[in-house]
Amino acid sequence: MKQLCWLIAGCTPVLPLIHPYGPVRQQHATGLTVAVQETGQHVRDVLERACQNCHSEQTKWPLYSYLPLASWAVERDVAEARRQMDLSHWDRYSSEQKRDLLARIGTEIRNRRMPLSRYVLLHPEARLSESEIQAIYDWTKAERRALRNQRE
Repeated sequence: MKQLCWLIAGCTPVLPLIHPYGPVRQQHATGLTVAVQETGQHVRDVLERACQNCHSEQTKWPLYSYLPLASWAVERDVAEARRQMDLSHWDRYSSEQKRDLLARIGTEIRNRRMPLSRYVLLHPEARLSESEIQAIYDWTKAERRALRNQRE
């Protein structure tokens, strides 16, 4: 038992240095590459406020994200979010991928599955109003239509 306590005490300072989800904290992009010219700055502002913290390389890491175990949970969520969609690399997606992502964004936002409730609990500024939900939904529809027309 005493050896186990020494082992735990010896490993505890090392825990913050372990990142099981890879180099999630490395950020190379300088901003969002999503085009929102047609809809205006309002949608871009909402995306930056409510989405970019997880779905881009513009993550602002809160203090609790540096604590052992909590850091792993936050890094897991950000890694998964970026795997699903990375707004910092929007320009790298094909038109087909963009249409798919836009459809998913519209569905997730309209059904209030995004932003995640546990995220909004810790970041109340990410809560979306009805008008913001509608603005993002309308933007996704317009962008999908524009992408479809480009193809034709």
